[in-house]
Amino acid sequence: MIILALETGTSSPSVAILQDRELLAGSLCQPGQSLTSQLLPTIDRLLASVELGIADCQGFAVSIGPGSFTGLRVGLATMSALRLAQDIPLVGVSTLEGLAWNQAPTHLPIFSTVYIKPGFLYWGVYQREREAVVRRGSEAMGTVADSVKDLKGAHLAVGDGWSRNREIFGSDQNWSISPAADQEAPSARGIGLAGLGLIERGEFLPEGTSPHYLQPSYAEAARDNHQVSGK
Repeated sequence: MIILALETGTSSPSVAILQDRELLAGSLCQPGQSLTSQLLPTIDRLLASVELGIADCQGFAVSIGPGSFTGLRVGLATMSALRLAQDIPLVGVSTLEGLAWNQAPTHLPIFSTVYIKPGFLYWGVYQREREAVVRRGSEAMGTVADSVKDLKGAHLAVGDGWSRNREIFGSDQNWSISPAADQEAPSARGIGLAGLGLIERGEFLPEGTSPHYLQPSYAEAARDNHQVSGK
């Protein structure tokens, strides 16, 4: 199965083409440039590099959050438009689950994280089970202290939510660290690996699905504050 995957919820958006579990081609988007203007040319370039066209894809996978509001909207809008144009199934994958899929097989629970700001992060705990990655509990956002209060035993810590808050986490928890630097950030490859199972099970995104933010957007927060203050 040929899968086109996007990860646009973090500071390093990427595109990948997979054949089943094999990465055929992948590319990071250029920082500082408009993501909207980059995605389709990057997709076209990657497909051409492996002598494929968009119609050769049998499934699309896109990150649906948590992460950047703008990036997630752009990625989902792009893939939704391609789905309508090509009539190809589209699935949505958690940014945190995609990061867990990037990791080499391990018996340890995977503490998957995305940075928000100093002391704050998104997180979820996952477990590798044969050819699957299973979430343990719910994904959440909050402080470093919030993220570790229910953790017991050793965990594989991945993502910049952990690495950029490493000094705050301290040494009380028994952490294992991924040895491969390219497994530290969410990527389209992980989104594609997770998406493969969703496509095979027919768990497609309904039309009109919104990204999974875990928190209100800045516009929503401003509106709510306005309503509370009565101004």
